[in-house]
Amino acid sequence: MRRDTERGTAAVEFAAVFMLLLMLAIGAFEYGMAFRDWLSVTAATREGVRVGAAAGDKVDADCLILEAAAGALKAINSGDVTEVWIYKSDSTGAVGGNQQRYRPATAADDPAILRCGSWYPLMQTWPESSRDNDGGVRDWIGVRIIFDHQWITGFLWWNGTTQWTDDAVMHLEPSIPS
Repeated sequence: MRRDTERGTAAVEFAAVFMLLLMLAIGAFEYGMAFRDWLSVTAATREGVRVGAAAGDKVDADCLILEAAAGALKAINSGDVTEVWIYKSDSTGAVGGNQQRYRPATAADDPAILRCGSWYPLMQTWPESSRDNDGGVRDWIGVRIIFDHQWITGFLWWNGTTQWTDDAVMHLEPSIPS
């Protein structure tokens, strides 16, 4: 007789435990993918600033920086770069007022305005020619990437997008004498 009163208990317990394990598995997957993307954004920011520090005041320095950062982000397919900033900084890493800001081009953008074929300029207050990489007081260059991470499963609170920002700053390298 006691067996009839416990009928269905195992199914209820299984359902509760299964939902908990499902949430843990999905959470581990989502946070693992998010961490992978965050590492890619960080690597792209560092790659961009390394190239920028070496490029200095070359005419195509911004294109080199943008291409290096975009190349490091090729493996990401769960989000989009919103903006890339190239800015004059100081030794503390502060974002200065002199900046070059770019966003990825869209089909509506005028091709004559685009930089490097695929970047639309948003702010142009620190051109390559004004960067000081000679002498004892060289400029500090910073690169900031603003990235929208798209959650993959859309399950519970893992839906929509999350915006990340990462910065890296380096001293401009002295120009190589010809």
